[in-house]
Amino acid sequence: MLDDDQIPPIDRGALAQTYVMANGKGGVGKTTLASNFAGLVAADGASVLLIDVNGQGNVGRDLGYRHSSIDDEGEALHEALRKGTPLQPVSGVRPNLDVVVGGQHVGTLPDTLAATYRMQQHRQALALAVCLAPIASRYDLVVIDSAPENPPLQQLALSAARWMIAPTRSDRASISDGLGSISRQFQLVRRSVNPGLSLLGVVLFGSGSASKQIHRNARSWVAEELGEDSYLFDTIVRHSEAVGQDARSHGRLVHELEVAAASNPKFWDLRSGRATAGTIVSATSASVAEDLATLAREILTRAAEEDAA
Repeated sequence: MLDDDQIPPIDRGALAQTYVMANGKGGVGKTTLASNFAGLVAADGASVLLIDVNGQGNVGRDLGYRHSSIDDEGEALHEALRKGTPLQPVSGVRPNLDVVVGGQHVGTLPDTLAATYRMQQHRQALALAVCLAPIASRYDLVVIDSAPENPPLQQLALSAARWMIAPTRSDRASISDGLGSISRQFQLVRRSVNPGLSLLGVVLFGSGSASKQIHRNARSWVAEELGEDSYLFDTIVRHSEAVGQDARSHGRLVHELEVAAASNPKFWDLRSGRATAGTIVSATSASVAEDLATLAREILTRAAEEDAA
């Protein structure tokens, strides 16, 4: 057991606006939600920090910096946590949006921290909180994208957050396996190192908007896993494979795709060769952008109400 005096003091007040997107299962919309939530709030004028605590580094695909000069594949994040020094975000990835880049170096953090802080499990779990707290007050909002199926990295992210949001697909496996797994990590972190961590809600992600029976089934399964269904957000982010492909191939957030779709080439421009099909952005981006914007408002409203209660 790690004594309290071996852990650097952490200003939990500075982390009060820190949100983590978490699920024990991959492919449920975590990174898409983290990137778009952060991007929407930043586009609305708030100062936002997005932290990619994932060895896949897919935040870089969403924001279009993958394999660019700023993509260090998580090396700066790895070194900050190893040394216990403040994070050094990349500034201006979007207006008002700074990013702590993730990638393959993040995947080695559990082994690095275990070697650096031998027999100090609490210090290992709090490594991100220690490095984030000194800079968090610079931002109105901090969003963390966490790794699936990697408990040590999940614990790092959860230990630094005030609010957890769990996106999930509507199928039974995603809810039972994904929510069940992250619920166990949530309880462990809350009990051992971060008692202020709260589950803000569960988001049904990538579901058909008219699938009423599917939504009823999902609500029932969420209640089985969490004991009640009140955690579900009202907003459902609808499914669009075309939007998902366009977002990462163009390196744009969904509300940015919506703007780009308005400038899609005309049919004759395609026929005459003045434009190519590769420049076309799915018109479905407008409906998905609306879902994400509505969800962002619901998240911030619920958090404010919870704080005021």
